Order: sequence, then C-alpha cells, then structure tokens
Amino acid sequence: MVKVEEVTIFIEQLGRLFTEYKRCQDDRIKRQIIKDIQLLAEAIDPDNEEYISI
Repeated sequence: MVKVEEVTIFIEQLGRLFTEYKRCQDDRIKRQIIKDIQLLAEAIDPDNEEYISI
C-alpha cells in the first residue's frame, strides 16, 4: 500500500512529466515520458486498469 506522502510526491512528479511531454519535440523521448507516467500512475493506483496504452 502506498502512503499518502508517497502519493503526493508521485502526483508532483506526474505534473513535471506532463510538462516535459508537452514541451518535448523528440518522439522517442516522448514515448519514454509516457512510460514513466504509466509507471507512476500504476504506483499510485495499482488496481486501476485504465492507463494509457503505448
């Protein structure tokens, strides 16, 4: 089970990743950012299966 403090950190990092994704020009890097977003989303809510598919 993820602690509240960890979820807060994960959500802050998600915000940074979304900003990086929007600014990024390189499709290869954008795909990696999406993978990182998925990993954090799964850490926040491992039972949710509605994540972005690559």
